[in-house]
This record gives sequence, C-alpha cells and structure tokens, in this order.
Amino acid sequence: MARRAGRPQALKLLLDEMLSPAVAVALRARGHDVVAIKEHPQWHAASDPDVVSIARAERRAIVTNNVRDFRPLHAELVAAGGEGHAGMAFVPANVPRTKAATGRLVEALEAKLAEYPGDLANGETWI
Repeated sequence: MARRAGRPQALKLLLDEMLSPAVAVALRARGHDVVAIKEHPQWHAASDPDVVSIARAERRAIVTNNVRDFRPLHAELVAAGGEGHAGMAFVPANVPRTKAATGRLVEALEAKLAEYPGDLANGETWI
C-alpha cells in the first residue's frame, strides 16, 4: 500500500518470541501493523541478532521482555559505527504476560504507538 503524501508512516512492531501472538492479533484489529515472531515458523528460535536483522529488514521496532540481552544489544547498535535499529520497547519482568493480562499489554502498547506515531529509530522506550 502506498503511503499518502504528508502522512507519516506509522510505527510498526515486532513482538519477540516470549510475547503472545494474541497481542499482535488484538493490535492489528485496532489498525496497527504488528507481527509476532511466533506467527512465522521460520523465525522461531531466532537469535537476538537475527531478531534485530528481521526487525531492521521490516522496519519494525522490537517489543521484548528480554531486557538483559536486548538492552546491551541496543547500546551496541546505536554506538558510533553501529548498524542502528528501528527501535526497542522493553516490557519489564513485572508486567504479566498471562492470557488474562493480554488486554493490559495491548493497551500499553497502543499507548506507545500513539506516543511514537511515526518513528522510534535507534530509540528505546519502556512499557
């Protein structure tokens, strides 16, 4: 679909493998461009650098609960000479990822999508 002149491209998200595809489905139903690693069998068990490559190729910000690994990766990618990335949204460990809490995570991500309507390139945010 072609982009309309004068309208910024909406932020697109890639949900890391620990996040339920139900979150992506709910956000797509609300008009957002969101995919989950678990929706693509060829992406299952991808390494963290591979997830970054997928997100970069698709121009998607990564949403992950894996703060321990992705936070240092973020710093490396945005350092001088780094390859950069399309953005990272971190979900702290205390945010429930249960089926019952899916709605709250969807709401939190939708708020982030509103906060960053077009771009989060090389940036990070927290849910």
